[in-house]
Amino acid sequence: MKSTKGKVVLGMSGGTDSSVSALLLKDKAYEVIGVSLWFYNADHSFENTNYPQYIIEAQALAKRLGIVHHVIDARREFRDKIIQFFLDEYLAGKTPSPCIQCNPQLKWKLLLEKANELECDYIATGHYIQVVKENNTYYIHKGLDPVKDQSYFLWNLPQEILKRTITPLGKFTKPQVREIAKAHGFHEIANKKESMGVCFMDRKDYRDFLKEMIPDIDQKIGKGKVTDTDGNQLGWHDGYPYYTIGQKRGLELNEKSGLMVSKICADTNTLILEKKEDLNQKQITVRDYYFHDIEDIKKKEITTVVRGLGLNPDGFSSITLLNDIELEVALEQDAWAIAPGQPVAFYIGNKLIGGGFAC
Repeated sequence: MKSTKGKVVLGMSGGTDSSVSALLLKDKAYEVIGVSLWFYNADHSFENTNYPQYIIEAQALAKRLGIVHHVIDARREFRDKIIQFFLDEYLAGKTPSPCIQCNPQLKWKLLLEKANELECDYIATGHYIQVVKENNTYYIHKGLDPVKDQSYFLWNLPQEILKRTITPLGKFTKPQVREIAKAHGFHEIANKKESMGVCFMDRKDYRDFLKEMIPDIDQKIGKGKVTDTDGNQLGWHDGYPYYTIGQKRGLELNEKSGLMVSKICADTNTLILEKKEDLNQKQITVRDYYFHDIEDIKKKEITTVVRGLGLNPDGFSSITLLNDIELEVALEQDAWAIAPGQPVAFYIGNKLIGGGFAC
């Protein structure tokens, strides 16, 4: 009989990644305890006591694997901390990434609390990342699969979490993970579709979600002016929360211009437009930054990621601390259409060293 390497709390969503993580951890002789986080219902009510489908599927998998499974009802906390943050940021004229808030403030925090409650040694998730110890500091490294790498959303995970974290999928690609599921006889798990977009919007356009959660948003804000940088009115828009930097669609312009949103003025409900090339910039101000080791900013090989797997500036960056809250990034090559509130992550090679939010 295999010896146990320790007890581990595994975040289980019922999907392919967390399910294969459970299989791999069991194969390596960990005692696995599954935990599903109940963050929301489709109707965003608190009265509904029926588990959503992903929790039912996670429970079924745990039973099939013979592992204990827990459900944490965190719907109110998720509504107050994550969904409200999402709404508030758009109302402030920013472009938020709720995952950046959810991971340290809720998801991993709750898993760690459960691990401590159950006297578990580790926590684990199905993220495609690797956690590497380097000179007594734990760093996240990009996963082997460049398409599935999720490190960009995790730069603010603290050391107390990283030192207890196991990521079974970090050295696998998604096709390999599907093959592992098949090899264990879990063909239905192997063939599951990927979940896309912000989880709580259930594939809705964020504009529709804003209207659902703030029914009187159009009455409160309404149409506003579209101008150029000199203040000349070019047309109208439906309300500033429905737009982001670099956007062209949805504008009622007096004539076609090819211009796009370069600035959102929430206080006056005004959008300012510029040419596409004018949205390029080599300087970024970042606030609320976090680094595992502040000495890393002195390195010469730092790269900057501002939009996950999308377009990112080539070349290296230099970082200058302005104060305890803000820093400035000088880019070797232009970054395009950076929006206030957007996460900014810093790497040395595949190693994630920190991040912050664009101003």
